[in-house]
Amino acid sequence: MTRFRRHRFRPLLVILFLLFGLGTARAACPDGLFLTLIADNLTKPVRLVAPEGDTRLFIVQQHGLITVHDPDGAQRGVFLDVRGLTNDSGEQGLLGLAFAPDYEQSGRCYINYTDNSGDTRVVRYTVDPADPDALDPDSAEFLLTLEQPMSNHNGGHLEFAPDGMLIVGTGDGGGSGDPDNRAQDITDPLGKLLRLDVSPATGYAAPVDNPFASTPGAELVWCYGLRNPWFFSFDSLTGDLYIADVGQNAWEEVDAVAAGTVGGRNFGWRITEGAHCYNPSSGCDMGGQTLPVHEFSHGGDPFRCSISGGYVYRGENIPPLQGAYFFSDFCSNQIWNLRWTESNGVTEVNDCSAALTPPGGFGGVSGFGQDGLGELYVLDHGNGVVYRIDTEAITPPPPPPEESTGFLEASPNPFLGQIELSYQVPAAETQVTVEVHDLRGRLVRTLMDEPEAEGLGQAVWDGLDASGRRLPAATYLCRIKHQGDVIVRKVTLLN
Repeated sequence: MTRFRRHRFRPLLVILFLLFGLGTARAACPDGLFLTLIADNLTKPVRLVAPEGDTRLFIVQQHGLITVHDPDGAQRGVFLDVRGLTNDSGEQGLLGLAFAPDYEQSGRCYINYTDNSGDTRVVRYTVDPADPDALDPDSAEFLLTLEQPMSNHNGGHLEFAPDGMLIVGTGDGGGSGDPDNRAQDITDPLGKLLRLDVSPATGYAAPVDNPFASTPGAELVWCYGLRNPWFFSFDSLTGDLYIADVGQNAWEEVDAVAAGTVGGRNFGWRITEGAHCYNPSSGCDMGGQTLPVHEFSHGGDPFRCSISGGYVYRGENIPPLQGAYFFSDFCSNQIWNLRWTESNGVTEVNDCSAALTPPGGFGGVSGFGQDGLGELYVLDHGNGVVYRIDTEAITPPPPPPEESTGFLEASPNPFLGQIELSYQVPAAETQVTVEVHDLRGRLVRTLMDEPEAEGLGQAVWDGLDASGRRLPAATYLCRIKHQGDVIVRKVTLLN
């Protein structure tokens, strides 16, 4: 995602190279954070998402490819290939992916890309009935086309709001300073977050509770006054909205709005850039605007120029990070997090760059990813690499066993309801252990651990973990141990 721009700096900005909110406490990141390499040899990764509870990782690459990976990063296949429909010139390309909240039942997901004419397309696909790791290319349903007057500021991100509505981020159409003032025109779809009801069997509907539902041309507008909301997200616990809006010449901003209070808000662009007048350059009317909760200025060493947003951490592996919103800068590759609530505002900002910079540095952090379990990832656009944020405080699981030869039959495979495992017991009263592990080596369930008679043994797995919870669709490892021998077979659970 190329987002370099020309910059005109006043001397004051060279001095005030970074502003993190007056009165905001500065605090250190938790000890022990580090990056785990998950996937490389990618082409300009821009998103990493997954359906809730799913252990697979879906990586969006700007040139038009979505690949699906196991939790350890091993590629399972190509989820969707639209390289013939788009190109990754500048800020264009495949820019968004979102899974419907009912994906497990409906198989629906949505992509956002700029087509070969340079216009934005929002398209719905459904999963291939024969392959859970692929979308059916023939299922494409074009929902929304937005004419783009220029090649930059395409936005492109998609997220489902807590109420199940699809939110589409659009930039202001490009050009320095929003020359057509599109972001402030509520009848123009650019420079906005749009809100669509995509629950109908075909097409979409404009939600009747959208703030401008009765204004012709503004029926889909949810909020406005945005320059290029390259990344926005909802806190999966609270529903609060966070927007990382890319600035013009001087200021990058984070906007945050409490759940249920978003509709109709004006985030200021092009009247303001961050919390500062832009057009006019002084004496502007900020009445009725929602100002950023956090901002930082361009310049400094390393040089900052373009915010890359992320998510609020709600995973289980790093408890000290609970509630921390992560963001970065595409030029400096610094990584920070902050904590915000509606009642207290921003209470701390933490610079995590020292812990979360790989050897050799980044080639441009395009944003953050979030898997189906709430863990966070860093997307290195220029180097084509994805990292997971981990901590040394967590004891790493043992490496997964390799699939081995030997008598361990698994049928049917892949399976939906249950799978039958058959194995040979070499002698009477042999202690036999049958286990299921995920691909990170973690024990999911023990199916059997007892002496067995000589001959053919059998165990059945119903796709549940040790707590009786249905596991997400993924590849798992069934392992049988007896008399010092270990036999492993990969099985695929479908949902």
